[in-house]
Amino acid sequence: MIHPLMATTLGFVMTDADIPLAQLRNMLKRGVERSYNRLSVDGDTSTNDTLLLLANGASGIRPDPKEMAKVAEEIALVMESLAQQIARDGEGAGKFITILVAGAPSHDGAARMARSIANSPLVKTAVAGSDPNWGRIRSAAGNAGVAFDPGKTDIHMQGVSVCRGGVATPFSEPDLKRKLDAAECEIRVTVRGPGKGSARFWTCDLTEGYIRINASYRT
Repeated sequence: MIHPLMATTLGFVMTDADIPLAQLRNMLKRGVERSYNRLSVDGDTSTNDTLLLLANGASGIRPDPKEMAKVAEEIALVMESLAQQIARDGEGAGKFITILVAGAPSHDGAARMARSIANSPLVKTAVAGSDPNWGRIRSAAGNAGVAFDPGKTDIHMQGVSVCRGGVATPFSEPDLKRKLDAAECEIRVTVRGPGKGSARFWTCDLTEGYIRINASYRT
């Protein structure tokens, strides 16, 4: 039960810097949007989740205004690392998947498209089987409720073009399958046009191990 909003996760990020509460709250909000809220293992949320950002000021050092942006960036990078570790450790996971979307009408629209791809059982099982089935990816993006032109959409898997302008591109399936056998997979969806929205999302594949683990639970 791991999904944005954040779902059955307890996260704790700490610093000994002296950071005012209002600034700390803003750092947390910005950091969580690019980390925990860009994470999904199975699309199911839970009733209990927490991410705490704590600053005890024990160092006695308060960063000056110019340094605060650097502190915020480092805190966000820590949160990104934690979110990625959760996806890598997903139940029954064999592969870590990064989804990149560009050219959407807005950043929110790009995130919705990436989230839809990440939560698609058909996409996740295709990655588990090292199957370059780009049609499942485009279909999942289309299910996000974001307006875009499929005829202007390009898709890359492991850096290999599998779809350009909405139609298949020539590629060596055996070679790409070998690339997809790796422990990490990158899916990139680009909508050519005026849209500037982009998003990055993390998930994992869906394997028999996930079913086995969750089928063994007893209430």
